[in-house]
Amino acid sequence: MPLGKITIHPIDNNAERRSRLRKRSGGLLKKVQELSVLCNVPACVAIYDTDDMAEPIVWPSVQETTNMMQSSLDMPQTSVGKKMLDREALLQKNITKSESKLLKMRSNNHQFEVNIIMSDIIAGRRKDLDDLDLEKMEELEWVLTMRRSGIHKRINELCSKAAEASSPPLAPPTTQPTTDVDSVNLEIPNDQD
Repeated sequence: MPLGKITIHPIDNNAERRSRLRKRSGGLLKKVQELSVLCNVPACVAIYDTDDMAEPIVWPSVQETTNMMQSSLDMPQTSVGKKMLDREALLQKNITKSESKLLKMRSNNHQFEVNIIMSDIIAGRRKDLDDLDLEKMEELEWVLTMRRSGIHKRINELCSKAAEASSPPLAPPTTQPTTDVDSVNLEIPNDQD
């Protein structure tokens, strides 16, 4: 069950506001400590009250918090801003990502549509192509060309495998004793006898 819209406004009663601040700051400090341990990153918190608190609520300690804040301020602006996004940059990044996703889905849908038309033609469910525009016809031609080249490639592979299987295997080379060329009989036998 969804909750209704919550209006955020300052608490008017000082005692109640301080009580809630004390409770929520304890929970916040605990969560920051858990995140720091789980993610193995340095973290610090400084909570100021609006009613002139003498000291802010600080975790882990004032010295460590001061050191962490100073080190983050000393970092060069290029390394800090590299991964940091404001609301506008985040929205722009999400829009770009969504647009590329949409473009990819449109391309896939278009290819799927062309494949359906191609399947209908092959199955004989489609007799003519009069209702197709020039772009679809060119894509059908491209699909046919790609399928034809795939078929020819497969035929060539099967023919080469069949040729390899039908030819006798080559005999391994054997070492024969070397003979003197002059002692070899080069006469051709005469079968006319």
